[in-house]
Formats: sequence, structure tokens, C-alpha cells
Amino acid sequence: MIVRMICTDLDGTLLRSDKTVSDYSLNVLKRASEKGIIVVPVTGRHLKGIPQSILDQGVRYAICSNGAGLYDAASGEMLKEECIPEHIMNELVDVFPELDVMSDLFTCENAYTDERSLDVLKDVDASDAVKAYIRSSRVTTGGIKEFYRESSPKVEKITVNFRKINGVFKNRDTLLSILAKYDDELVYVTGGANNIEITSKKATKGKCITALSEMTGIPLSEIAALGDTENDLSILETVGISIAMLNADSNVKELCRFTTDHDNDSDGAAKFIEKMIK
Repeated sequence: MIVRMICTDLDGTLLRSDKTVSDYSLNVLKRASEKGIIVVPVTGRHLKGIPQSILDQGVRYAICSNGAGLYDAASGEMLKEECIPEHIMNELVDVFPELDVMSDLFTCENAYTDERSLDVLKDVDASDAVKAYIRSSRVTTGGIKEFYRESSPKVEKITVNFRKINGVFKNRDTLLSILAKYDDELVYVTGGANNIEITSKKATKGKCITALSEMTGIPLSEIAALGDTENDLSILETVGISIAMLNADSNVKELCRFTTDHDNDSDGAAKFIEKMIK
């Protein structure tokens, strides 16, 4: 098995549940880079949301916002970007406040939310560590609708989290019915905590890794990818070597050629990578 590029998801894969990464995992990434293997973080996060300790292990490229942005991680240069169409953004920013959901707009520079959304976060079905990460990685605005209308940012991704009231995710089904009319233009997947992550249909992790394969001249058959949830499926079905985490969703495990022996809290990704690079 020839492996010349390793793509790893972050949350639920390389990162532990408390959103930290072990020294052991960092060392494995460094050793892979030193062997000439291209290590690529592939994440729903924006570029600044990737821990610097990971980027410092010889990382050259990063795929962000579920494939909406491909970056030269060292310089921050945008290599490829696919944003949500402006006419759809204008409609959605009007809808989010009415639905009482937490909506975050991801751009090439940052992730933006508003004060009202932070109130919704209190009722989101997520761990304290996840909520702490969300708070620390968002720029707070007075109102997401006003921010979008005044700034007109190019939005790579929208993440929507929902209040969980009496076991029900408030207005999740309502939002899905609204998004259905954009099926020809949008992709929306679940990334964790029953949220919804929305991108342009032109932007998937699979399409982004195909573009990077062409840029580097490394065939897809020699690229490995590790993931754990629905938003990883497009890259896992595209590369030649697909690896599901032990803690992955069942549909991810069914798709992949391999499954790690350990979960994300036990360095499962790094232990599998270490076997590949020996």
C-alpha cells in the first residue's frame, strides 16, 4: 500500500473529545511529514480554527469549511474557494433569527455569530468542551443578518445548531424543509451534535481533495483519509485508502476499507497513521 498523502479530519478523529491533541499524535504527524508524506488537515473549521500545534508539524495544505476552502497553510494563501451563492445567503440570514437557532457564518478569515446565538448555545446538545471551543472560535456580532448586509462577506459555510427542548431539536426539521428548495445549489450534512453544516454544492471535501490531487500530482489511489461523521463521506469515498474511526458513525464504517483499533480519545488516528508510515 503506497501512501503519499494523509488527510485527517480533526473533531472526532485527530482531536480528543476535549478538543485537545496529544503530543504522541503531533509526533506521528511530524514523522509522516519528515518522510515526505503530505499531511492535510481536512475539517469543517475555518483556517484559524485549526490548532497551531497541528500546523507546526510540517503541514503545507489545509482543507477547511467542509471543502469550501483549500489553503496553503503556511502562507494563508487561498488556493481554491467555493462560496454559498449570495442570493441564498440573503434569504437565509432572514430566516435564522425567526427559527431561534445558532447560525455561524464561516469565511476565509473567521467564523461569525451573534449574541442571540450564544443564548441558543446554552440549550445545544453538546459537551462543555465543544461549547467552549465554539465560544472561543467565533467572532461575535450585534446581529448576523445586520452583519451580513453591512459587510457582504463571502461565506464558505454556515453551521446551524439547535436548542434541544424535551428531547426535540427545535426547528431542525423546519430548516431542513427550507433548505430542500436549494437542493440544486447546496449541500447540507450533519457534523456533530445534530447540527447542520451548509455549503455550496460545488464545495465538498471530496471535490477539494480531487483538486489537491491534481495540483500535487499525487493520484487519489495513493491518498489516505480518516474520518468519523457524515461530513467526511465525500472524501472517504473519493480517496483510495479510506479509514473510519472506531468511534465513527455506522454509515462511515460501512463505506471505509479500514477501521482504526482505537477511538479518538485513545489516539486512534495517530496509531493507524503510524502503521502506514513504517
